[in-house]
Amino acid sequence: MSTKKAFVVGSGKLANAILEADYSIPNVEILPWQPSITTSSPSIIIHAGSGRELQDCLDFCARTDSVFIELSTGLETEKLETAFPLVICPNTSILLLKTLHMLQQFGHNFKDYEISIMESHQSSKLTEPGTAYHIANSLHVAHERVISIRDAKTQAYKINIPVAYLEKHAYHQIVIKDKNDEIKIETKVLGHDSYSNGVKKILEACVNNKLANRRHTVLDLVAMGYFN
Repeated sequence: MSTKKAFVVGSGKLANAILEADYSIPNVEILPWQPSITTSSPSIIIHAGSGRELQDCLDFCARTDSVFIELSTGLETEKLETAFPLVICPNTSILLLKTLHMLQQFGHNFKDYEISIMESHQSSKLTEPGTAYHIANSLHVAHERVISIRDAKTQAYKINIPVAYLEKHAYHQIVIKDKNDEIKIETKVLGHDSYSNGVKKILEACVNNKLANRRHTVLDLVAMGYFN
């Protein structure tokens, strides 16, 4: 089997974590994206950038029949129809993705209850909270009702995020109430290890399985059992 190239787009923490990780995936070479890349072989684009190079990457995938893995949120790719496989990933923590899939499947059962959703990320996060919005969609909650926390003191003393992870965490809290009855679901991801490990599993799924030429979400991959 010939070696497949996977190009990482972006210069932020997640992109660097992917490039620095020792994935050791057979027949896959992980490289930083360069606008001057001229290969015509089907490859994989892992987009973790701001969108500045997005159109070049989309053109590359269309020209080479490559797979596009979207890790950034709030970009046009979330609604784009393509002639190549496009995988939208609001999150890459496999444990969290399986939880999101559960909510997607059964969230409609809670539509008549009082629901609140809170999310917390590092203060440097400027993009929309894609995971929280996905949770909101599954529970039929308007996006504007999602509470976002970016204040370090609140994160440390009220949400109990360890100080060492204030600049690299993701926290979500779902509270569902029925009068005096209450169910609370909390998710906490500290650091980038689970994200980069999740990217490895998503990358392996795209290498080992033939995806249809259309837009997918990573939860489609969960539903197909690619992470069991």
